[in-house]
Amino acid sequence: MGIIQTIKRWWESLWQKEAQEKFKVKTIESDIMRLALDEWVKIYQGKPPWANDDIESFNFAKKLCNETARLTTLALGISVEGSARADWINSFMDSYITRMKNEECEKACAFGHIILKPNGTGIDYVMPWDFCPTHAAEGKIDGGIFFDHYADGNKYYTRLEWQRFEDISEDMRIYRITNKTYKSNKEGVIGTECNMGDTVWANLEEDAAYENIGQPLFSVFKMPLSNNMDMTSPLGVSVFSNALKELKTLDIAWTRLEDEIFDSQKKVFLGDMLIDEPGKPVRSKFTANGAVDKAGKALPRYVHIIPGSNTGDEYHEVNPALQTDSRLSGIDHFLNLVGVKIGYSNGQFVLNGRTGHVTATQVEADDRETIQLIKQIRDSLQAATDGLIYALDKWADIYNLAPVGTYEVSYSFQDITLNFEEDRLRHWQYVQAGKYPLWRYFMEYEGMSEQNAREVAADAQGENEKKGLFDEE
Repeated sequence: MGIIQTIKRWWESLWQKEAQEKFKVKTIESDIMRLALDEWVKIYQGKPPWANDDIESFNFAKKLCNETARLTTLALGISVEGSARADWINSFMDSYITRMKNEECEKACAFGHIILKPNGTGIDYVMPWDFCPTHAAEGKIDGGIFFDHYADGNKYYTRLEWQRFEDISEDMRIYRITNKTYKSNKEGVIGTECNMGDTVWANLEEDAAYENIGQPLFSVFKMPLSNNMDMTSPLGVSVFSNALKELKTLDIAWTRLEDEIFDSQKKVFLGDMLIDEPGKPVRSKFTANGAVDKAGKALPRYVHIIPGSNTGDEYHEVNPALQTDSRLSGIDHFLNLVGVKIGYSNGQFVLNGRTGHVTATQVEADDRETIQLIKQIRDSLQAATDGLIYALDKWADIYNLAPVGTYEVSYSFQDITLNFEEDRLRHWQYVQAGKYPLWRYFMEYEGMSEQNAREVAADAQGENEKKGLFDEE
């Protein structure tokens, strides 16, 4: 089921209302945020509310989200080390990095946030329309209801999973997870409660409480942007939420340019006497493929016939003058304005790009806003990943999935102002010249933790010393 259909089903069936009634809890997601999310999804899919027969969407919002995600995850490296538990957690990281690079970071940029939730055997990437927050502390969501669905023939099943903290006493706080399952004969309708053992979720506990949990067993990756849609909401906003007017104007500008190019072909107007043989009965001047000449041969599609001519002298040629340069200049203006309103540096999005040789210092100065924006999103991604790893660690405790042990997490990102391969080669030359520590090179360019990098560097040094002794012999 597509995103628009999912949103429609979610909105029409009022899953939030159902969840509130089933669990007797009030959610903290406002109508304002649900309507905004619905609009962001449509814009991301190239179906904005302003698109019609006169205005075509060129879906620059998709490009914005893709580029933001690309820069955020550029050479992303995550390593978890320190114990058998760390190795178990680390086994999920390659897939996690791939998903973030290819899909999930872009979706978070488009929809404002996504939820990362361990499921015991992997990681669920929950979209905003499949989650309703129920509690937040200091602006961070720490409780919510998840929706899950599947169909079996003509039966439709829904699971509501409520995760939250509960204060049992002044000195005791537990983390509680409650599951309820429902069966319906109609899609989009929650139906009646059913036995969870008769569903694909039979292996889950209906109600469970856990102690010694300090953070929620899910993590929210949201855009580090102030929510000006609903200033009381802990939910994130789309990266393009502040540039909707400019995106609309950009679509208008692109459409007008495309229309002008389409209509720019020259036109030739011919009197019908010019394609008829004098003294012969008048034949049809048109076939299924357009006008024909005296011999019945098709004329070019830019030829238009003037009926009723009597002199045979009617011939007019029209060559429309294109205003491409001025229109492209206008498009460049709005491209740049969209980028600036999102938080990018001036000139980040233009058709002509930057020209001429620039130094690294100049690039960094020119791209200051872009660097700050991407750094903020990377910090948010790192915080969300820390929360995910914490949840994985606790699930390993709860279900005894890996031996108890400590872990150390290290992150690496590529500097967006540098050419990674050139920078790697330059620093490797520094290592060979003895001017840069090998262990630091491993951390920066191989994504190793400091401990692992130092161990590998020490082993390499030991091997080189042994080789030196043999060479001397």
